[in-house]
Amino acid sequence: MARRTGSRLKLSGGRKPRRAAAAPDETTVLPGRRPVIELLRSGAGAEKVLIARELDPSKTIAEIRKLAQGAAVPVRVVPRTEVDRLAGGSNHQGVVAITGRYRYAPLDRLLAAEAPRLLFVDGVTDPHNLGSLLRSADGAGFTGVVVPSRRSAAVNATVRRVAAGAAEVVPVARVDSLRAAVSDARAAGLWLAGLSERGAEDLWTSPLLEPPVGLVVGAEDRGLSRGIQEACDALVRIPSAGRLDALNVAVAGAIAMFEVARRAAPGSAERDSATL
Repeated sequence: MARRTGSRLKLSGGRKPRRAAAAPDETTVLPGRRPVIELLRSGAGAEKVLIARELDPSKTIAEIRKLAQGAAVPVRVVPRTEVDRLAGGSNHQGVVAITGRYRYAPLDRLLAAEAPRLLFVDGVTDPHNLGSLLRSADGAGFTGVVVPSRRSAAVNATVRRVAAGAAEVVPVARVDSLRAAVSDARAAGLWLAGLSERGAEDLWTSPLLEPPVGLVVGAEDRGLSRGIQEACDALVRIPSAGRLDALNVAVAGAIAMFEVARRAAPGSAERDSATL
C-alpha cells in the first residue's frame, strides 16, 4: 500500500508542535531490581538507591551498585523494614530507588523518529494496564507512547513498577488533546489504526500496520471515543473465536503491537507471500 506522504513534522492547521504537559513535582519511590536498573541506565534522575541489608550478594545487586556508582547516585544499605515501608506493599525484591517526577517527552520528538511506531492511549485509567502496555511497547520495538493529560492514567510509581523498566526506556508524550495529537501524527505521515471490536478490517490483513504507523487503543469500559474513531484512518478488529465480548486493553494492545513488529521484521513480506 502506498504510504502517506508529506514533509515530516508539518503539523496540520499550522499548529506549533505540542510540548509535553508538565506533571506536578513529586518524589517517587521506584521498587524492583529491573526498574531500578533501567532507571540508572537511562540517567533519568535517581536521587538515591536503597538496598535491604538482608539480601545475599548477586550479579544483579552488583550491577545496580556499579550503575549507581557510574551515575554518581548514592547507595544506602538499610534494614529491609525500611525498604518495605517505602515500597508500600509492592514487590520490591529488596531494592528501591528514590527519584523525581517522571519526565514526559515532547510529541514532536516522537513524530520525528525514523519510521515511527507509536501507541496512542485513549482514556486508559488503570495504571496496571498502562504499565503493561509500556512493557509490550518496549518488547515490540515501539518508539513512543502518547497519553492524554485528562481522564487517563499518568506515568506514576505503579505504572513504572508494572512496566518493569519499560517506562524508563520508552518515551511517553502527555498531551492536552489526544485527537489533535492523532491529527498531528497523520500530518507527519503516519497511518492511524484504531483497535475496535467493530472494526471493518481485521488485524491480520489490514494494510495499515507497517511503519510509520500509530495504533490507538481505547478505555477499559467504553473503548475508543467517537472523536478518536473519526480521526483514525481505519478501525481494526482482532479476530476472536472466544465467547467473550472483548479482550483486555493491555492484551489487545500487545497483540496489535507485536503484529506490527512481525510485519516490520526482515523477510516478513517474503514469508507472508509464500503462504498465499
